[in-house]
Amino acid sequence: MADQDQQSKACRIERIGLVVAITDDQVRLEIEGKPVNVPRSKTTQYLVLGDRVSWSGTVWVKIRDEEVKER
Repeated sequence: MADQDQQSKACRIERIGLVVAITDDQVRLEIEGKPVNVPRSKTTQYLVLGDRVSWSGTVWVKIRDEEVKER
């Protein structure tokens, strides 16, 4: 039973999105084929259209191209 407890604590769901639109106050992401509007305050500053982003737990951050290939 202890092994199952440790495994469940280590399990982590990673959300990855694609930047499809940016305005002064919002970023539109496509996550698993669905559009999601995110407040600009919940993203890193230097995003451009086409960037892939990942949820850090507090903000959406750009994923480097090398990281995308590994996933």
